[in-house]
Amino acid sequence: MRGIKLSVILLLMLGLLLGPAAASAAGGKNIVKIGTDVKIEAGQKVHNVVTIGGQITVSGAVEKNVVAIGGPVVLTRTAVVGGNVVSLGGVIVIARDAEVGGSLTEINSSNLIETFNAAVSSEWEGWSWIFAMISLSIFLVILVLAMLIVALLPKPVRIVSEAISENTFKVVLCGLLGLVLIAPLALLLTISVVGIALIPLEMIFVVCSVLLGFIAVGRLIGMKILHLLKRPNPGMLRETFWGLIILWFIGWIPYIGWMVKAVAIVVGLGGTLVTRFGTHQGWKTAP
Repeated sequence: MRGIKLSVILLLMLGLLLGPAAASAAGGKNIVKIGTDVKIEAGQKVHNVVTIGGQITVSGAVEKNVVAIGGPVVLTRTAVVGGNVVSLGGVIVIARDAEVGGSLTEINSSNLIETFNAAVSSEWEGWSWIFAMISLSIFLVILVLAMLIVALLPKPVRIVSEAISENTFKVVLCGLLGLVLIAPLALLLTISVVGIALIPLEMIFVVCSVLLGFIAVGRLIGMKILHLLKRPNPGMLRETFWGLIILWFIGWIPYIGWMVKAVAIVVGLGGTLVTRFGTHQGWKTAP
């Protein structure tokens, strides 16, 4: 029963992320792809094109925007784009006769510093770009750490994920309890000199617990999504990679994004505590 509830929650999260685009895609207007290339043929006309982890090649017409995350954008000589062209983590290749009505934005390792300096010097409107770059940097650090942890220590991540999936109620309670006890425990440690020295260890423990739990939540989301997309045996690395990317994008949804991240942190913390950092499976209780 808990597995069914979790699947419903994950489906709702995916719907919030891709719902508007999917609705339009049904009418043949929007194209959204994950992990695959997209090609707009000559004579073809679409509304928006978005891909994550793939290349976009445009030979036809795109009424609004072309966005590639983790891949390049190629505009041939017959390409017509009414809006903006964005490549995050890739390059933009544009033929001489291609038409672009908006701006070209290319952010990769070669111009990342220039992009940040442009934001600081107010060439971009608003300081929100700075916070976006900081958020992206933090996410990339977490993503790299997650890939290393899953590659080197897959068993703890798997055990925490299983605990979250199979004993969700207990995990949530432990996560809330652990979150509530962080401040009182730190206050108690300040009573003695030895306790004060232990406060940094408590903070390290909390950060590591949240990180492992967040990675496990990301892996669980990626596993469910790839299963829905009928991708057989994707492997933990791929599940974690796509799950964390989906979590990060959901975090940008106004009003509810931060709540989804907060829930992921609480659930992840609870999963880590219940399984004792993925080393204990005593949480498996008979119904």
